[in-house]
Amino acid sequence: MGATASGSRLSKHFLAAAVATSSASLLAAHSASADIIYSGVINFACAVDIDGAYINVETGLLSNGPGTGVPGWDVNPYSTSGGMNFFNPTGGGQMRRPGVTAGTAGNLALNTAVVSTGSYNTSTGNVYGTTAATGLLGGWTYSSENIIGFKFVAADGLTHYGWMRFAMGAATGSATVGPTRTLVDYAWENIAGLPINAGSQGGPPPTYDPCAPFNPVASTGTNNLPLNQTTSTDLPVAGGCGFVAYHANYFKFVAPFTGAFTIDTCASGADTRMAILNGCAAGSTVITCNDNSCGTSSSVVLNATAAQTYYIVIGGSSAGAVLPSPITVAVTPPPSPDCAAAPAVAFGSNPFDNVAFTGNQTVGTNATGTTTTIIYNAAWSKFTPAVTGAYTFSVCGSVNDTKMALSQVCPGAGSTLASIAYNDDNCACSSGCAGAYSSGLNLTNSGLP
Repeated sequence: MGATASGSRLSKHFLAAAVATSSASLLAAHSASADIIYSGVINFACAVDIDGAYINVETGLLSNGPGTGVPGWDVNPYSTSGGMNFFNPTGGGQMRRPGVTAGTAGNLALNTAVVSTGSYNTSTGNVYGTTAATGLLGGWTYSSENIIGFKFVAADGLTHYGWMRFAMGAATGSATVGPTRTLVDYAWENIAGLPINAGSQGGPPPTYDPCAPFNPVASTGTNNLPLNQTTSTDLPVAGGCGFVAYHANYFKFVAPFTGAFTIDTCASGADTRMAILNGCAAGSTVITCNDNSCGTSSSVVLNATAAQTYYIVIGGSSAGAVLPSPITVAVTPPPSPDCAAAPAVAFGSNPFDNVAFTGNQTVGTNATGTTTTIIYNAAWSKFTPAVTGAYTFSVCGSVNDTKMALSQVCPGAGSTLASIAYNDDNCACSSGCAGAYSSGLNLTNSGLP
């Protein structure tokens, strides 16, 4: 190796309330009970055609097609055939019946939990039906009311869950003319991520369960996590911190590998308190905790074991504090061990081989990091320039085909290298390949002249 000098969804949703619509449109009157928003009885006749009806769950605006009449629509039932299809915006979907993992949206029994762990048909580019040659699929029935569970992305940018009740008319006996379909009513859960029972019109919100399987989970990278600040409870943190995390929310985190992970809310700018626990149940051990590490926000280092489950607990600094939801939580993995231990290379020629390296590294191949490649058995080196200037890096004349990337920071283990320059196939190999398959980088990141 040598070195030589050389319009947001929010506006869509709430604009809808001011949009003038055709005579077929209806603005439903909502009623709220605790955290569940109930539409009241609507009895809206959905068009039996290819457009069908478009429904904005939050604003209550609904209209028979086209969808331009309902900005920010969330649910679109339609079809000219004997059953009913649904078309979804990004993030939307209808829940299949419990135990069913493929096929159409099912007719749910009353009190069925519409929950994040359910199976959803989330098609955004294709339609899917509720009819078959022998009758209705998914437990749907003619001349009766049917309930679907659905999910949608609300104005807060988070996923919420709800149900809708449709009264299906009598079978028509026609393959081209469908029965009447009337939207009777619907309800949705105002707290992101929480389940709702089919048919529920309100009541007190469920008690917050730190161990609930539908609670949001955190992973390496940037996480935008919804907070339940309605029914969550306070967590006293003893030991080295000696504080209370008010309205504490628990986020499950499974360490993908062993090492020191940095977990913080710094980007949120919120006045948070954070603790890492070894479990979600009462009496779980506090592993580490922090209050004001970055301004009023929190940051901790977790020495994690691969495949071990931890709980990131985030709360406010006072009983009346309201944190932003979603809140930004960054989980930064430890640096790649090969990169962290990279030997230094000097200006000039340096011996190079990758015999001792077995790890593969994904690297960005463009400035924005939207395209990547893998460097196999990646060998790492560290170079500190003695003077400011333009440098060329190359392994020209190498044995076999090579790739090369430069970065200013080591990637987290298992993460993509944020390249400031990348090259493949710009100069000749000495052996092992026919052609210019070795790599080099110059000032313009265009390979060698």
